[in-house]
Parts: sequence; structure tokens; C-alpha cells
Amino acid sequence: MKKSDITYILGIVFASATSVAYCCVRWFKIPMLRYYPLEHVWKWGKQPGPSQAWYSIQTFAFFCGAAATLAVYVILKSAGSKAGELDPRDARRLGIAGTILTAVCMAYIMLHEYSEWHIL
Repeated sequence: MKKSDITYILGIVFASATSVAYCCVRWFKIPMLRYYPLEHVWKWGKQPGPSQAWYSIQTFAFFCGAAATLAVYVILKSAGSKAGELDPRDARRLGIAGTILTAVCMAYIMLHEYSEWHIL
């Protein structure tokens, strides 16, 4: 497989996996490290009072995206020359699927954030 094909695939995997991991924090109510600005402390899980969890959620999502990308990279490298070249139709389908998945996750994130902060 060509380097450009691998790079293309890894970019799509990273964007999609990062978006899904961010949504999984909300879907599965995964407790995250939160910053409480009034107290100037970090605590696990939601406590009373205003807090900021965006930093830890984003870090978690990036680490999950990196792990998924690394796993796909290892798989593609182990397949080596047996994998052949990426067909242009498959590349287009992969790009469309990755874009749709990322857009759906972004829409969910925006809806959740707006509804949580009562902006809608």
C-alpha cells in the first residue's frame, strides 16, 4: 500500500475515532477529571458547583483516537504489500463514511452541550 493511502486512511480513522470517543464519554457517562475554578482544584466525577470537564474529555478523546490510529497503522503495516493499492472508489467511500460519522458525532456533541447549558 502506498504511503499516501496509509496516511489518508489513518487521518480518517483518527478523526472518526476521536469524535466517537468524545461522544462515548457522554453516552456512557464516563466520570472524568473536572476542574472546579472557584475552588482551584481538580476532582474526579461531578461534584456540586460549576466545573469544567472539557479538558479531560478532549484529552481522553485524543488518546482514544491515537490508540485506534496506531492499531490501524500496525494492521496496515503487517499486511504489507499484500494489501495492494486503495481503489479510488473505496477511498471515496471511506472518506464519505468518515465525514458522515464525524459530522453526526459533532452534531450530537453540539446538541448535548447546547441542551446542557440551556442555550437552545
